[in-house]
Amino acid sequence: MSEELALARLERRAARDKAARLEAEATAESQLRRAYENAREVELLAAIAVIVNESAGSHSALAAAAKAIRRHCRFAVSHVFVVEEDGAFVSADIWDADQNQIDFLERMVTATLDRRFFPPDGLPGQVAASHQSIWIQDAGDIASATSQADMRAGAAWAFPVLVGVDVVAVLEFLSPNPRHADERLLQLAPALGAQLGRAIEWERAEERGVADRKRLEELLQRRTEDIQVLQRQALMADQARDSFLGFLAHDAAQSLQRLIEQLPALSSVDSVTLSRQLSKLVSVVDRGERRFTGERQTIELLELSRAVLVPYEHLADRRVVERIEGSANVSLDMNVELLTRGVAFLVDNALTHTDSEVIEVVFSLRSDELIVDVIDSGSGYVWDPSARVIGGGGLSQAARIARALGGSFELSSESANQTRARLVVATRTRLEAVESSSGQRVLLVDDNDINRKLAGAMLNRIGVDADVVDGGIPALAAMKDKAYGLILMDVRMPDLDGREATKQWRESPGGATRVDVPIVALTAHVAESERADCLSAGMNDYLSKPFGIDGLQGMVRRWLDATADA
Repeated sequence: MSEELALARLERRAARDKAARLEAEATAESQLRRAYENAREVELLAAIAVIVNESAGSHSALAAAAKAIRRHCRFAVSHVFVVEEDGAFVSADIWDADQNQIDFLERMVTATLDRRFFPPDGLPGQVAASHQSIWIQDAGDIASATSQADMRAGAAWAFPVLVGVDVVAVLEFLSPNPRHADERLLQLAPALGAQLGRAIEWERAEERGVADRKRLEELLQRRTEDIQVLQRQALMADQARDSFLGFLAHDAAQSLQRLIEQLPALSSVDSVTLSRQLSKLVSVVDRGERRFTGERQTIELLELSRAVLVPYEHLADRRVVERIEGSANVSLDMNVELLTRGVAFLVDNALTHTDSEVIEVVFSLRSDELIVDVIDSGSGYVWDPSARVIGGGGLSQAARIARALGGSFELSSESANQTRARLVVATRTRLEAVESSSGQRVLLVDDNDINRKLAGAMLNRIGVDADVVDGGIPALAAMKDKAYGLILMDVRMPDLDGREATKQWRESPGGATRVDVPIVALTAHVAESERADCLSAGMNDYLSKPFGIDGLQGMVRRWLDATADA
């Protein structure tokens, strides 16, 4: 009997020891879990502080913070609402999602884009009205509580971003599955909202400073405006007089030259002397700088060369001949009238100042430039383009036309008996393989699935037809197959970098130039070096990520309207 009592006592003692051990383990595990959660919360608060301090603006701060918080609390989707001037909370077009929840993201984007929430309507309105964090555990009735009217199940959590006592934004986190409220997150929300409010407050202070500086600059501008107006009027009067006298003198010189050629009484020496005197007169009078305007037209290179030579077909003892280097079956888009006038000035100058029996006009193409060389076999002469008074009226007119057409003018003595006058103008080459466009269709290039879907939804909302591809290589293929009015090109892509894709397209035979099809870089890096690299690669502009619908719409309208008017 004593043995049984002893055994019972031992069993009771073992049970007490086991219970004590389990309780101690549970206590230790609970303490470790709390320590781990505390460390994660401190890490999150530190990360938000770094984001606020280092972000370029409130938009990028909210985007980065929403992503960091979503990953911390393991929700499927994060979304940011901002308040408008009328007090309504609308989508800021800032989304982030788990890669496995793309379908859920698409439903949320579609349901939210066009909605406005006035407090206390919807989850954003309730948060704004209460100034408190709200957690919906089971979204059976979420249609009346949040923005997603087509959400039948799941959970939602949202908290306010405060500047003073004003709610300026609401961060919303969504899950397709029900989820119990996390008291630690609810307690952490006020600190997160206050931190993010600092980013918006700083941005507003900077905007006020910019506005104050602008007002001061406007006051200073008004003080000097009257003097500047008088200076501009005087300059315009001088330029108008110089322009009129220059063209008048040159036309008079040409008319007198034709008259001299018809007067048999004058010797050839007197004729040449008088012609040179008339050219000096034109050079002295024609000293103003002018800009030319006119419409572009499409013309075959062979047709252009013939148009240049038509006025000289009647010459009896002298010949003007053409030569085309490379293919003649190329269509050019340019100001034909000004180009033919500029070449005519060079040919007339060669006929006037040299005794060359043959004047050769050579046409060649180089990238997006048309080069026209007028070559004679006369005695040769040298012209200083930096001189205030230019030798030869035709040369001065040709130089101005070249500058007005986005090119340059060069004159050189190839040898003692040959002079080359080179006219270089910007042009747009059109080959059958590629069609340039002034249409309204957009090509969106991005390797990130979420970014493509968000940007595609924004483009659809603003009424723009768009094709979407996932890399630089398919982008090149799409551009070869179809004409676009604008291309939105992600910069950093694994298959082919956006800058390299742009460079290849610009340099390929028939590739559209900056004027024909603008390419806008989509990049999260907005340093000056990054911008310079994009522009040097052939891009026209850049849009910083993350961008909202307003920024995207402004960029699209700017470039589509520009190509439509071209």
